Amino acid sequence: MQRTENGGLEDARVERLADTLRQRGALGGLAAPLVARLIRLGSLITLEKGEALVREGEPATPEIYLLVEGELVVQSKGAFIARLDRPGDVIGEAAVVLSSVRTADVIAESVVRAVAIPSGVIAMEEFADVAAGVRAAMLRDDWVQY
Repeated sequence: MQRTENGGLEDARVERLADTLRQRGALGGLAAPLVARLIRLGSLITLEKGEALVREGEPATPEIYLLVEGELVVQSKGAFIARLDRPGDVIGEAAVVLSSVRTADVIAESVVRAVAIPSGVIAMEEFADVAAGVRAAMLRDDWVQY
């Protein structure tokens, strides 16, 4: 996994990431400047096919992930749960919000780019709408394969 801090990213790249992430999901419809500030406080993660973003049973790192591009598979105890492949999909929010261990493996099925956002940032009053979107992502079931 490669990690690049977003604070030094050029403005045009941050704006492109913000435009992508505010199309749907937890950041859907939020103002571009707010999303750009959020991105600058995070890191850009790149995974190669087969790499794990999170592992079931591990303690949660204090961050959530927003998918920018690529495809991730979610599985628990080896059983398929879901495929995440839409920009803006939220990953890892349950363990962070519930202060629990990771509840599933999330594995890259292709090259994946995601933005890692520290959970402390989401707790800031400025990002209350982001936090609400992240909590709402926990309640959705449109990605689960029954």
